[in-house]
Amino acid sequence: QIDYASPVTKINVAVNRLPSFLAAPNSPDGRPGPHHQCSIHLNCESTEVLEQAYQQATQGHPSTRPMLEVCIPSVLDPTLAPPGCHVVSIFSQFTPYWLEGGRAWGEEDRERYADSVFGWIERYAPGFKSSVVGKEVLTPPDLERIFGLTGGNIFHGAMSLDQLYLARPLPAFSNYRSPIKGLYLCGSGAHPGGGVMGSAGWNAALAVLDDLQRG
Repeated sequence: QIDYASPVTKINVAVNRLPSFLAAPNSPDGRPGPHHQCSIHLNCESTEVLEQAYQQATQGHPSTRPMLEVCIPSVLDPTLAPPGCHVVSIFSQFTPYWLEGGRAWGEEDRERYADSVFGWIERYAPGFKSSVVGKEVLTPPDLERIFGLTGGNIFHGAMSLDQLYLARPLPAFSNYRSPIKGLYLCGSGAHPGGGVMGSAGWNAALAVLDDLQRG
């Protein structure tokens, strides 16, 4: 049985100015710095912080100090936002699929969680909250409903130790060959898993070439 549980809530944000982080304040001319072009990780200063965030989610509570991965794609592609404005992509953990007591996410829950996330970013980048002009909050059920991702899992299955290497997606299909002749597994659900690297596709292509040579 494949575990499709996902702890991720994705938040897309529109802001009216470039975030300025305390660790690397914006230059006077307002031009993006090297860090604006990278993936910025917040609330992950120690394993204890991450463990606490994880344990809260296992109890049906969104993390009160969530781990945040922040990207600002409009820095590299200015066509994504009007001049002077930006779009911010937030990959947040940990949030449960079902809230405490088996309750589904409601709009108030989404708003409360987004406000918490923005509050934490504010600590690292003062002024962030006041710069927000629009947002989209996508919880695990939202990701499942909108994009067809089972459990809201963007990796087509949890990236846990029991579902990696020869066990991904299952031991019988870890060689990229499905039970259907000519159908190969080449996505995040195959080894080595999720991430924008194309390794699963490359390995699957090698399997296809090998089968073609064998006839």
